[in-house]
Amino acid sequence: MSASAFRCQVRLTLADLDRGLDASRTLVTAQQIDEPDEHILLRFLAHVLFFEEQLRDAPGWSDAHEPDARADDLTGQLVLWIECQTPPMKRLEKALSRHKNARFIALFGNPDEAEQFRQAVIAERLRHVEQLEIWTLPQAFLAELERIGNRNMTWNATIADHTLYLECDGESLDCVPEKLPAATARQQASA
Repeated sequence: MSASAFRCQVRLTLADLDRGLDASRTLVTAQQIDEPDEHILLRFLAHVLFFEEQLRDAPGWSDAHEPDARADDLTGQLVLWIECQTPPMKRLEKALSRHKNARFIALFGNPDEAEQFRQAVIAERLRHVEQLEIWTLPQAFLAELERIGNRNMTWNATIADHTLYLECDGESLDCVPEKLPAATARQQASA
């Protein structure tokens, strides 16, 4: 087994018709030796679903203080913080408190894990939780992408009517990402 990270790359062409944007970029990241393929695919999919010009990969898997992806505005202020799968609660709580004007996203490839995380957020009664969005993708979609994916891929992605249409190296997939109900104080009272 190799002791170093693997280089992973996606050549992305994106047409997000819902937001009226077109973009092309090459996404390059290092997959840590203990990082599951599902996690790296979620990191790439975060760039597709929540594209921002300033969005960049961050060392979330290997750094206890950083997310998986983030975007800062031109003044250096955080505007978008993305976690893939369940983040450490203390890291999330600290970031929510420090960056009250940023958008926070937790992206999951398993709806059950997403709901468990939402319930944990409710139970923890985190402050500024109204900034947090929890999104999930169908397990079958992610499993199929994991089956056909590799460390050097070409993705043509279109988002239309809240549906992601993804062509990965000539194979077509589609899914509807789901946003879970907010884990706000009102939700906390009924949980």
